[in-house]
Amino acid sequence: MKKKKLIFIEPLLKDPGGHHMDNLIETTLFFKESNEIHWLLNENFKKKKLFVPDDVFIHSYIPDENKNFLKKIKSLIIFLFSIIENKNLIKLIKILYKNFFSFPSYFNHEVYRFFKSQKFEKEDIILIQSCRPKDVELIYFLSGLIETMPKIIMRVLYPPKKKKFKDFYYHTKKLIDDKNFVKIFTEVSTTKNYIKERLNYDVKNFTQIYTFYNRPIPKKFTLGFLGESRIDKGFDRLPNFIKILSEKKIDCNYIIQFSKKNYSKTDKIKEQIIDISKKNHNIKIIDGYIDFWEYRNLLKEINIMPLLYDAEKLNFVGSGLFYSCITHEIPMIIPTEANLLEEYLVFNSFEKANTDEEYVHSLIKIINNYENYLDECKKFSSSYNKDIINDPLVREII
Repeated sequence: MKKKKLIFIEPLLKDPGGHHMDNLIETTLFFKESNEIHWLLNENFKKKKLFVPDDVFIHSYIPDENKNFLKKIKSLIIFLFSIIENKNLIKLIKILYKNFFSFPSYFNHEVYRFFKSQKFEKEDIILIQSCRPKDVELIYFLSGLIETMPKIIMRVLYPPKKKKFKDFYYHTKKLIDDKNFVKIFTEVSTTKNYIKERLNYDVKNFTQIYTFYNRPIPKKFTLGFLGESRIDKGFDRLPNFIKILSEKKIDCNYIIQFSKKNYSKTDKIKEQIIDISKKNHNIKIIDGYIDFWEYRNLLKEINIMPLLYDAEKLNFVGSGLFYSCITHEIPMIIPTEANLLEEYLVFNSFEKANTDEEYVHSLIKIINNYENYLDECKKFSSSYNKDIINDPLVREII
C-alpha cells in the first residue's frame, strides 16, 4: 500500500539546538510507519552525526535570511526562466499581485522545484511544525503556482502579531478562502484564543508528542536544569538555590546544562556554577547541545525538576521541558503564578514556589513524600498518553 506524504517544514532549523529539532524527531518517530516523511529545512542544515530517524528524506532548500543577496537574485532568475519555459507566467503574476508584488523570504527556485516535483494527492499533508507568519506566506505563494496542494496543518507555538499588510492572518485567510484544506493547532489555550479572536476561524489545541519512561524510586535524588541558560528560565537563580540546599545539608545530585548559545547576562552565572562545582562534586555540567537520545537519558537520571522560570512568560508560551517531565514521570516545582501550567497539572504531581527559599521548602516536601508524588506522576503520564492517541492533530494526520 502506497504511503501518503507528510512534509514537515522547519525553515529556521539549521543547527541541532532547541526543542524544534527535538519535537520534529518525536513527531516523525510517531508517524513514520504509515507515512512517507520529508523534512524541508534551512539550506544550512547539516545532518553530521545527529540522530535522524530512518527513512526520512531531508531537503535543505529553504534560503537562509542572511543569505548573500546575489545568490538570492541568481536563484530567482533561474526560477523565472523555469516559469517562462513552463508557460506559468500568468500564475506568477496573479500570485505576485495578491502578495503585494513581493516574493516570500523563504522562497527560491529550489523550494519551488521541490513542491512541483511532489505531485501531491489529496491524502498528502504539509505540516508547518513551528508555524510562523513567513512560513504561511511561503505556502500561500506556492499554492498560487502549484496545481494541486494537499491538506495544510499549522502548529502555531507563539501568538502571531497583526500587521498592516502581509501577516499571518492575511495569508491564512487567503489560503482558507481559496478552498485549501487548512487546520490550525496551538499548544496552549492563550495562543488559541488570541488567534481565534483575530481570524474568526476554528483553532484547536494539540498535545505535544513525547517519549515515555516508567520511573522507579531513586536511591539518591537528582535535580535537573536543562535548556537555554537564560534569565527568564531562572538560570541566574541556580547558585543561590544550590547554596541554600548545601546550608540545609540536603544531599542531591545536580545535572545542569549550559546552552550552546551564549547569553551575556548569564556568562558570570556560568562561572559561578563552575566554581561551585569544583567544591561540590555532585554537580554535573553538560556544556552545549544535547542530542535526542542523550537528552532522554538525562531525563531518566533526573527525578525532581525545579522550574525556576518567569511565570509571566510561561503563561504565554508554555515549556517543552514541562511536557518532558510529564511523560518521564518527574515531579516538578513550578512558579506560584504559572496559571497556564496549573491548568494542565490535573494530578498532585507538583509543588508551587516563588522565592529560592520556597523552592527549597517544596523540594524537601517532595523528597520526604516522593513515592506519593511519583504515583501521581504515573497517573498523569498514563493520562497524557491517552491524550496523544485521541489528539485532534494526530487524528487529522491518521
